Amino acid sequence: MQAGRAYKLVLETPERAREIREVVNAPYFCGSYYKNYVNLFSASVLVNERIDAPVKSKYFNTKERSDVYWEYDTLLSGSSYTLPWPDEMKQFCDFNTSNYEK
Repeated sequence: MQAGRAYKLVLETPERAREIREVVNAPYFCGSYYKNYVNLFSASVLVNERIDAPVKSKYFNTKERSDVYWEYDTLLSGSSYTLPWPDEMKQFCDFNTSNYEK
């Protein structure tokens, strides 16, 4: 759901790429925390595969939508971006994660 909402922003406002970049990347960071980094924090692995990729392939499944994503992606080129530290990635989840940690 989070990835779907983020990709909707891309389709609606690709020209705002630099403003919405963090929102668009948030589902990846959230999923990465639960797939790749929870072991560092003595927590259970809750995700076994990338969550955002299947949503992305469905959202940008036509030439028109793919072209909009390309516009968004092109507007981000030429800059340098950092990734959050693993212990910060959980905060990018836009839902109550404690329900899944029990």
